[in-house]
This record gives sequence, structure tokens and C-alpha cells, in this order.
Amino acid sequence: MGRALRRPAHLGNRQVLNLTQTPTELGSFESSRTTVLPPVSFLITAVLAMLGATFLLGSLLLRSRAENKALSVTLRGTRRDLIRQLREAEHFRMACEHASDGIVIQTLDGIVVWPNPAYCRIMGRGPEEMIGRNPLSYALPKEKTPSKKEIKAFRYDPDDPTFDSLQLFENRRKNGELFWNQISISFRKSTAGEQHAILICRDVTQQIQQEERLREARNKLAHEATHDSLTGLSNRAAFLDYTAGALEAAAGASNWIGLLHVDLDHFKAINDTHGHSAGDAALIHVAGALRAEVMAGSLVARVGGDEFVVVLPEIRRVEDLRDVADRVARRVADPFYWNDRLISVSCSIGAALSTEGETDPNALLLQADFALYEAKTLGRGRAEIYDEALHSRHVQQSERASELADAVDTGTLDHVFQPIFDLDGQKVIGLETLVRWAHPEAGLIGPDDFLPIADELGLMGALDLGSMSKALEQKHMLDRTGHSELSISFNASSSLLAHPEFVNRLVWGVEAGGLAREQVAIEVLETTAFGKVTEKSSHAATIRDLRDAGFKVYLDDFGVGYAGLAHLAELAVSGVKIDRSLIQNVRGDDTATKIVRKIIELCNDLGLNVVAEGVEDRQTADVLLNMGCTAVQGYWISRPLSAEDLPGWLAAQKIGPALRMISG
Repeated sequence: MGRALRRPAHLGNRQVLNLTQTPTELGSFESSRTTVLPPVSFLITAVLAMLGATFLLGSLLLRSRAENKALSVTLRGTRRDLIRQLREAEHFRMACEHASDGIVIQTLDGIVVWPNPAYCRIMGRGPEEMIGRNPLSYALPKEKTPSKKEIKAFRYDPDDPTFDSLQLFENRRKNGELFWNQISISFRKSTAGEQHAILICRDVTQQIQQEERLREARNKLAHEATHDSLTGLSNRAAFLDYTAGALEAAAGASNWIGLLHVDLDHFKAINDTHGHSAGDAALIHVAGALRAEVMAGSLVARVGGDEFVVVLPEIRRVEDLRDVADRVARRVADPFYWNDRLISVSCSIGAALSTEGETDPNALLLQADFALYEAKTLGRGRAEIYDEALHSRHVQQSERASELADAVDTGTLDHVFQPIFDLDGQKVIGLETLVRWAHPEAGLIGPDDFLPIADELGLMGALDLGSMSKALEQKHMLDRTGHSELSISFNASSSLLAHPEFVNRLVWGVEAGGLAREQVAIEVLETTAFGKVTEKSSHAATIRDLRDAGFKVYLDDFGVGYAGLAHLAELAVSGVKIDRSLIQNVRGDDTATKIVRKIIELCNDLGLNVVAEGVEDRQTADVLLNMGCTAVQGYWISRPLSAEDLPGWLAAQKIGPALRMISG
């Protein structure tokens, strides 16, 4: 007899299963096997008992009639009982043979005595291949198959309580296929008193695989709930949770929590110029740069389209926070290749340092937002750290933005008109409508100060429509006061060009005022017309619609944008207005002079009008006239005039030109 083993070492991968719960781990089932599988062990015992009774019946029938005559009455009753028992035994045999679960009877040494057909199918072997063998020799994966010595030493221990639970084994079929076998083991004695192990087996591979897929799906969903799918960084929810914990841990300690709010500069331009795939590549580049520059234990998260945060635990000095911010900015600015193109991206960073006892991550993020806004206001591509003075400035700027929104909404912005002068004819030929903001406390605020705020707030479309209305109103006044020869122009932003009713509204306004369409001009920035891939075609279509409707269109601030000379013929424009930065350097900068001359020559060849902006002295006007540019605009002609001052200035021009004839 082999020695009894309570838990054979080679069955170390056996797992106890719990079927009373939703399985989430392999082997997480536990239940009475009698509640899951039929009590076949009792069935087998009954079968053995019936077979013993059958043998007894046979021996009785072999006795001589003389010997059994006295027992005839008793035998008739016994015969009926035995026939009934035989029928029941046959039923039990059929149940075993047709059961979907495998049933195998083994000796306590593990030797197979009898397998049912289902067990044969599960193992992929015939009964003759298993009877007389221990399944340890053929049922386990090859690398887990015990040695012959271990198999020979194996013996079931009926007193081992672990055999009372369902167990899970990785088994191997004859063809080498691995599967998961769920086994219930019980022990019964035969009528001869010999104890056997009765195993009920079930192939649960599909169930295990399904559980694995469900577990993977749950893990994936859990990961997606806390991570950004593009960059793999933590998301906003994970950031808030982590920061709250970090602040709580730092409460009362000597260290603080540092926070960087990183926002990409002009990220939209990357998408518009190169497409969204390039934008995605830029975001992945930034994510890698942030990971590379922060210390272990820090958290990097993507909290918006082009916004990232870095949580830095155990920061003790403002200088340390600034050092990390500067390193991050430099690493982000490293160019990267995308589709064989070298792309650069810069970022603005707002940094904040927690105070003692601070526990609200949103409050810390708001402080970093204040600093980020300051960094962008001061020119982008830099880092600013939050302090009380910065907070006061931000509050003032927020109030200013709210006041601007009210001014646009109520139509209380001021409009002024700057003359355009013809050097050849020595006369005013048109007026450009400009917007100004007379703040009740801060005084007159120029467009360079409030237009970026309007753009950030999405107010440019409404602001431009207000300028269009004032321009048409002023043109109507000019026609009524004897200045019908003067044209009027106004500026159209990208928002206005994209407005679906822009052209129709302009046509309606001109028709309602009885104005000549050819005397109304729309000025579009060169960067607006050429700068954005996604908007370029729609803007070009709007410009064509304006020309087809009889209006003039000028490219404003021309010459410093997106290589407009190469694409000038693509747009249906009437002319260009050369940017003031070129005009003001035309007498001292050879490069500026060459650019201006080339623009004038090209426009003359294309039959386009040219207006020089920013002319502030007679000498510049002389140079431009010699180059072939006759239309100028600038402080040398006149500062922008209010609607009230304009009539007097125009009247003075009719009495006698305010400008002396300019010699050629």
C-alpha cells in the first residue's frame, strides 16, 4: 500500500471553487457539491448493491427445485423485488452512461476502475486507455506531470476535508489540448467493503475563458475610467482623486504640494495647418516630455484637449517648483518628427504651491489657472507662479472681460473712422471703420488690448456685426452730406466669415440704405484668409460670394503672414493693405523695402489695388509713391475720427486740401 497523502505536492495548482458567488477569479467558487452536481456517488453505491443482489438471485436459481420448494412462496416475492431492483440498476447504469458530466471510479491509489462515456469524451481517450492507470500519468500538462515515483506513492486520503469542495485543475486531452476540469471527489465503499474514490468531472474551459474576458473588460473599463485613451496619462477624475489624497497626506507636514497647469500655445494652429493626426502626435509628444521631467511619485494627467497637469508631492520651495516648470517648458519645446515633418510646440505653464492645511484640489487648480492666464497674457511660452498680487490682477482681468461682453451685447462700443488718401489726386477716397472701447473707469482702451479678450470669449462675430452696422450707417450719412464718392470698409474676422448669414445680412443692409455695393469693402486679415487649413476653403468661398455680390474685399496686414504672395491669385480679392510693420521700415530696412516693392509690383501686374498702412511722415509717402503705391493710410493723413468729428474734417478737405502736393 502506498503512503496516504493529505495534499499531494504535484496537485499544488488545485483551486477550491465557490459557486455561490459571481466568479471573478479562477477558483472563486465554493458550494456543496450536492447542490451543483447529481448525487452520483450514492447512485454508484446503489448500483453495486443491485449487482450484488443480482448475483444472489442467480445463485438461488441454480439451486435444485427440491431444495427451493419450501421457499417457493418467499422466492416469488423476492424474485419480484429483484426484478424491480434490476430494472432500477439498469436505469442507474443508463443515467451514468448518458450523463453529460464525466464520472470516473478510482481506487484509493488513483487507479481508474471505470470511466463513463462523458469522461472519455472529456479526456479524448477510450476506456481501455485509462482503466488500470492513474490519471496523474496522462491528464496533467506535460510539464506538470509527476514522476513515476510520485504517481506510485499517491493515495487519496478520505479524511482530507479539502476533498469535500469543488476543485479546479488544468488538464490535458490526448491530443495535447489543455482545458479546465472542475472535479468533485467523494468516497464510497462497495458491497465487498472496498473503498473507492468517485470523481465527477466537468469541462468548464468556456466558462473560465468567459470569466477571463469579463475580467479583462472590467479591468479595461476601470482603466479607461481613470486614464486618457490617447496619451495613456491619468484623466481629470484620477487627478482630482490623487491630489486630494496628496494634500491630505501633506497636511501638517513640512512639505507642500506643487501643481503645474500646462497649456499648449496655438495648438489649434497645428490641427488647422497639419491636420488632427499631427495634433494627436503633438499631444503624445507632450505627454512623453512631462513624464520624462517629473520626479518619481508625481502624477501627470491630461485634463482637457490641450491641457495637462503635473502634481508634485514633497515640494518645499517656490524655487523648486519654478525649476521643474522651466525644465518641463524646455522639454516640451523640443521639436519632434511627424510624417517626415519637424514640428515644434510651446507651452504656457501656471504653477501653484499648496498652503498649510489646504485640502481642496479644485482650489489649488484654480490658483494654477490664475497663473496660467498670467503666463498667456505676458506672451505665452513661459511659466508663472501664483501669488496674491497675480490673483488681484486676474480678478481685474476677469471683470474687464465681463464688462467687454456687456459692451458688445449692449452695442456701447465706440466706432471711429480713419481716412484713406490718394497721393496722386490729393484727396480722400475712403474710410476704414475701427472699433474702440471707452471704459468708464480705465478710459480709452485700444483694440490690441481688448480684441484678444473678445476672441477668447467668442465675441468677435458679434463685434464685427456691430462694426458692419456702424459702417453702413456712416456710409449712408456720407451719401446724404455730399460725400457719396467715399468708400467705407470694415473688418471681418474668421467668426464673421463663417457666419452663415453674413453675406445676406450685408446685402440686406446695403439695399435698405440705398448704398452702392462697390463702395463697401470688407477687410480680411491675411492670417485669417491663409492660415487655417480647415477654414481656408470656406473663407475663400465667402470671399468669392462677396465679390460676386458686388463688394470689394481687401487682404489686411498683408506681407507678414502666411506667404500670401504665393497664393494671392487664389483669392477673389480687390486689393491688399500692406502691414504697417513693413511700411514703417521701408526707408531703413532693405528687406522691408524689397518686400514692399515686390508686393506693389505683383499687385499692379494682377490689377489689384494697394493701400499702405501706418504712413506717419511725408518721406515714407514719397518712397511709396515712387514705388507705384498711391493710396496711403496713417497718422500723417489723420488719426481715426469720431462720427462727430468726421464731417468737419472732410469739409476742411474740400475747402483746401490739408496736405501739400507731394513731389514725385
